[in-house]
Amino acid sequence: MFRIVTLPCLVLLTACGGAGIPMTQAPVGLDAQIAAGDRLVSRLDGVAATQFSAMPTSGSATFTGVASLFIDPVFETDADDIVVLGDLTTTANFSSGVMRGRVDNLHGATGFTASGYREIPVDGVLQIGGRESVIGNDIDDNRTNRPNDFYADYQGDITLPDGTYAVEGTLDGQFLGTRTSDGVFPIRGLLGGGEGVASRGVEGTAGFTEYPADLDIIAEAPGRP
Repeated sequence: MFRIVTLPCLVLLTACGGAGIPMTQAPVGLDAQIAAGDRLVSRLDGVAATQFSAMPTSGSATFTGVASLFIDPVFETDADDIVVLGDLTTTANFSSGVMRGRVDNLHGATGFTASGYREIPVDGVLQIGGRESVIGNDIDDNRTNRPNDFYADYQGDITLPDGTYAVEGTLDGQFLGTRTSDGVFPIRGLLGGGEGVASRGVEGTAGFTEYPADLDIIAEAPGRP
Protein backbone atom coordinates (compact mmCIF):
# COMPACT_ATOMS: atom_id res chain seq x y z
CA MET A 1 0.00 0.00 0.00
CA PHE A 2 2.71 2.49 0.95
CA ARG A 3 5.73 2.92 -1.29
CA ILE A 4 8.63 5.34 -1.45
CA VAL A 5 6.83 7.17 -4.26
CA THR A 6 4.53 8.61 -1.58
CA LEU A 7 7.17 11.36 -1.22
CA PRO A 8 6.33 13.49 -4.30
CA CYS A 9 7.65 16.71 -2.77
CA LEU A 10 11.12 15.29 -2.26
CA VAL A 11 11.12 13.73 -5.72
CA LEU A 12 10.01 17.05 -7.22
CA LEU A 13 12.81 19.00 -5.59
CA THR A 14 15.46 16.43 -6.47
CA ALA A 15 14.37 16.42 -10.11
CA CYS A 16 14.27 20.22 -10.42
CA GLY A 17 17.73 20.79 -9.09
CA GLY A 18 17.58 24.43 -8.12
CA ALA A 19 20.49 26.68 -7.33
CA GLY A 20 22.38 23.94 -5.49
CA ILE A 21 25.63 24.27 -3.55
CA PRO A 22 29.29 23.53 -4.33
CA MET A 23 30.12 19.86 -3.75
CA THR A 24 33.01 20.89 -1.49
CA GLN A 25 30.60 22.37 1.08
CA ALA A 26 28.36 20.54 3.51
CA PRO A 27 24.69 21.01 2.54
CA VAL A 28 22.66 23.38 4.69
CA GLY A 29 18.98 24.31 4.97
CA LEU A 30 16.79 23.04 2.17
CA ASP A 31 19.71 21.29 0.45
CA ALA A 32 20.51 19.39 3.65
CA GLN A 33 16.92 18.20 4.01
CA ILE A 34 16.80 17.10 0.38
CA ALA A 35 20.02 15.15 0.92
CA ALA A 36 18.73 13.60 4.14
CA GLY A 37 15.52 12.58 2.40
CA ASP A 38 17.47 11.05 -0.47
CA ARG A 39 19.48 8.96 1.98
CA LEU A 40 16.36 7.76 3.78
CA VAL A 41 14.65 6.84 0.53
CA SER A 42 17.74 4.91 -0.56
CA ARG A 43 17.96 2.97 2.71
CA LEU A 44 14.25 2.16 3.02
CA ASP A 45 13.33 1.67 -0.64
CA GLY A 46 12.04 -1.86 -1.08
CA VAL A 47 12.00 -2.65 2.65
CA ALA A 48 8.94 -4.74 3.49
CA ALA A 49 6.46 -3.81 6.18
CA THR A 50 7.35 -4.94 9.70
CA GLN A 51 6.19 -8.48 10.41
CA PHE A 52 3.10 -8.60 12.58
CA SER A 53 4.82 -10.83 15.13
CA ALA A 54 7.72 -8.39 15.49
CA MET A 55 5.62 -5.34 16.39
CA PRO A 56 6.38 -4.21 19.95
CA THR A 57 3.49 -4.22 22.42
CA SER A 58 5.27 -2.24 25.15
CA GLY A 59 7.75 0.59 25.47
CA SER A 60 8.30 3.40 23.02
CA ALA A 61 10.74 4.49 20.32
CA THR A 62 11.58 7.82 18.69
CA PHE A 63 11.89 7.94 14.90
CA THR A 64 13.73 10.73 13.09
CA GLY A 65 13.57 11.72 9.45
CA VAL A 66 12.12 14.18 6.95
CA ALA A 67 8.60 15.43 6.24
CA SER A 68 7.41 17.09 3.04
CA LEU A 69 4.33 19.29 2.78
CA PHE A 70 2.90 20.01 -0.67
CA ILE A 71 0.41 22.86 -1.20
CA ASP A 72 -1.30 23.09 -4.59
CA PRO A 73 -3.04 26.47 -5.14
CA VAL A 74 -3.95 25.80 -8.80
CA PHE A 75 -4.07 22.16 -9.92
CA GLU A 76 -3.28 22.91 -13.56
CA THR A 77 -0.23 25.06 -12.72
CA ASP A 78 3.15 23.89 -11.39
CA ALA A 79 4.85 27.27 -10.97
CA ASP A 80 2.68 28.23 -7.99
CA ASP A 81 3.11 24.91 -6.16
CA ILE A 82 4.61 25.23 -2.69
CA VAL A 83 6.88 22.57 -1.16
CA VAL A 84 7.93 22.74 2.49
CA LEU A 85 10.50 20.32 3.91
CA GLY A 86 11.14 19.90 7.61
CA ASP A 87 12.88 17.73 10.17
CA LEU A 88 10.60 15.04 11.56
CA THR A 89 10.74 13.66 15.10
CA THR A 90 7.97 11.34 16.22
CA THR A 91 7.63 8.97 19.15
CA ALA A 92 5.62 5.78 18.91
CA ASN A 93 4.29 4.60 22.27
CA PHE A 94 3.55 0.93 21.74
CA SER A 95 2.17 0.48 25.24
CA SER A 96 -0.64 2.97 24.74
CA GLY A 97 -0.90 2.62 20.96
CA VAL A 98 -0.40 6.30 20.14
CA MET A 99 2.14 8.29 18.12
CA ARG A 100 2.98 11.97 18.58
CA GLY A 101 5.60 14.16 16.99
CA ARG A 102 6.47 17.38 15.25
CA VAL A 103 7.91 18.79 12.05
CA ASP A 104 10.16 21.83 12.49
CA ASN A 105 13.23 23.54 10.99
CA LEU A 106 11.18 24.32 7.90
CA HIS A 107 12.48 25.35 4.47
CA GLY A 108 10.41 26.00 1.35
CA ALA A 109 10.44 26.29 -2.41
CA THR A 110 8.11 27.51 -5.16
CA GLY A 111 8.30 28.89 -8.70
CA PHE A 112 8.90 25.49 -10.23
CA THR A 113 10.07 25.32 -13.83
CA ALA A 114 11.86 22.73 -15.92
CA SER A 115 15.21 24.14 -14.81
CA GLY A 116 14.73 24.78 -11.11
CA TYR A 117 12.82 26.44 -8.30
CA ARG A 118 13.02 29.42 -5.94
CA GLU A 119 13.67 28.99 -2.24
CA ILE A 120 11.36 30.85 0.13
CA PRO A 121 11.45 31.50 3.89
CA VAL A 122 9.12 29.45 6.07
CA ASP A 123 8.27 29.63 9.74
CA GLY A 124 6.10 27.39 11.90
CA VAL A 125 5.67 23.89 13.29
CA LEU A 126 3.41 20.99 12.41
CA GLN A 127 2.19 18.77 15.23
CA ILE A 128 1.56 15.09 14.52
CA GLY A 129 -0.90 13.10 16.60
CA GLY A 130 -1.85 16.09 18.74
CA ARG A 131 -5.55 15.25 18.60
CA GLU A 132 -5.72 11.58 17.67
CA SER A 133 -3.46 8.72 16.67
CA VAL A 134 -3.52 4.93 16.50
CA ILE A 135 -0.82 2.26 16.34
CA GLY A 136 -1.90 -1.23 15.35
CA ASN A 137 -5.27 -2.60 14.29
CA ASP A 138 -7.95 -0.07 15.21
CA ILE A 139 -10.79 -2.52 15.66
CA ASP A 140 -13.29 0.00 17.02
CA ASP A 141 -13.09 2.79 14.42
CA ASN A 142 -11.34 0.99 11.54
CA ARG A 143 -8.81 3.78 10.95
CA THR A 144 -6.10 1.11 10.70
CA ASN A 145 -6.41 -2.55 9.78
CA ARG A 146 -3.10 -4.25 10.59
CA PRO A 147 -0.72 -4.54 13.57
CA ASN A 148 2.00 -2.64 11.65
CA ASP A 149 -0.24 0.28 10.60
CA PHE A 150 -0.42 3.73 12.13
CA TYR A 151 -2.78 6.68 11.81
CA ALA A 152 -2.38 10.24 13.07
CA ASP A 153 -3.73 13.71 12.48
CA TYR A 154 -1.51 16.70 11.75
CA GLN A 155 -2.03 20.44 12.14
CA GLY A 156 -0.13 23.68 12.50
CA ASP A 157 0.34 27.22 11.23
CA ILE A 158 2.90 27.74 8.46
CA THR A 159 3.97 31.29 7.62
CA LEU A 160 5.05 31.88 4.01
CA PRO A 161 5.87 35.12 2.17
CA ASP A 162 2.21 35.54 1.14
CA GLY A 163 0.73 34.92 4.58
CA THR A 164 0.05 32.31 7.25
CA TYR A 165 -1.62 29.03 6.32
CA ALA A 166 -3.53 26.86 8.77
CA VAL A 167 -2.63 23.31 7.77
CA GLU A 168 -4.50 20.21 8.87
CA GLY A 169 -5.08 16.66 7.69
CA THR A 170 -4.48 13.00 8.50
CA LEU A 171 -1.70 10.48 7.91
CA ASP A 172 -1.90 6.78 7.14
CA GLY A 173 1.28 4.75 7.30
CA GLN A 174 3.18 1.60 8.09
CA PHE A 175 6.21 0.55 10.07
CA LEU A 176 8.98 -0.90 7.89
CA GLY A 177 11.55 -3.64 8.26
CA THR A 178 12.06 -6.50 10.68
CA ARG A 179 15.38 -6.83 12.48
CA THR A 180 16.01 -10.24 13.98
CA SER A 181 19.19 -9.75 16.05
CA ASP A 182 18.76 -10.24 19.78
CA GLY A 183 18.52 -7.00 21.71
CA VAL A 184 18.06 -4.84 18.59
CA PHE A 185 14.91 -2.76 18.18
CA PRO A 186 12.96 -4.76 15.55
CA ILE A 187 11.57 -1.91 13.38
CA ARG A 188 13.81 -0.16 10.83
CA GLY A 189 11.62 2.83 9.97
CA LEU A 190 8.25 4.16 8.98
CA LEU A 191 6.56 5.70 5.97
CA GLY A 192 3.27 7.56 5.73
CA GLY A 193 1.26 10.15 3.91
CA GLY A 194 -2.12 11.79 3.83
CA GLU A 195 -4.28 14.52 2.41
CA GLY A 196 -5.31 17.74 4.08
CA VAL A 197 -5.95 21.42 3.48
CA ALA A 198 -4.02 24.67 3.84
CA SER A 199 -6.20 27.73 4.40
CA ARG A 200 -5.68 31.46 4.87
CA GLY A 201 -8.10 33.84 6.52
CA VAL A 202 -11.38 33.14 8.27
CA GLU A 203 -13.86 30.82 6.61
CA GLY A 204 -16.97 32.65 5.45
CA THR A 205 -15.23 36.01 5.20
CA ALA A 206 -13.77 37.90 2.24
CA GLY A 207 -10.29 36.77 1.28
CA PHE A 208 -10.62 33.26 2.69
CA THR A 209 -8.74 30.72 0.57
CA GLU A 210 -8.34 26.98 0.97
CA TYR A 211 -5.96 24.79 -1.02
CA PRO A 212 -5.35 21.03 -1.16
CA ALA A 213 -2.32 19.92 0.83
CA ASP A 214 -0.46 16.65 1.31
CA LEU A 215 1.99 15.65 4.03
CA ASP A 216 4.42 12.77 3.54
CA ILE A 217 6.85 11.46 6.15
CA ILE A 218 9.76 9.03 6.16
CA ALA A 219 11.87 8.20 9.20
CA GLU A 220 14.22 5.64 10.72
CA ALA A 221 14.11 3.89 14.06
CA PRO A 222 16.85 4.06 16.68
CA GLY A 223 19.84 1.81 16.11
CA ARG A 224 19.63 1.82 12.32
CA PRO A 225 22.36 -0.13 10.48
